[in-house]
Amino acid sequence: MELVNYLASVWGISIVIVSLAVLFKPNYLKLTFAGVEKEATMFNWGVISLVLGVATVLAYNVWGSSWQVIITIIGWLALLKGIAILFAPEQIKKWAKKIENAPFLPYAVMVLLLIGLILTYLGFTTQQV
Repeated sequence: MELVNYLASVWGISIVIVSLAVLFKPNYLKLTFAGVEKEATMFNWGVISLVLGVATVLAYNVWGSSWQVIITIIGWLALLKGIAILFAPEQIKKWAKKIENAPFLPYAVMVLLLIGLILTYLGFTTQQV
């Protein structure tokens, strides 16, 4: 299995499982937003996101026109998210407060589920070009 397929499968399966958990247990989303208020939780989220982003970017940082650029984008988004959480937690808290009760959140989770399913499918079925 090529590296990009492996990463697509890992990210895809992870996104699918987390999205399904949030859809079946909506309280998880409330707990996540409540966690934003806790400094230790924010720090841990920042470190985890930073490490996942760095690992993905170092493993696969290829910009191109195929679907595989999605892995690069996910890696960079995770990296930037980790940096933002670690260095601007107050801004993240303000942003989280604004969207905490937004009516679009369940739909956003469904979009993430779809992205996860697509990544999983592509990771297991396509050849690297």
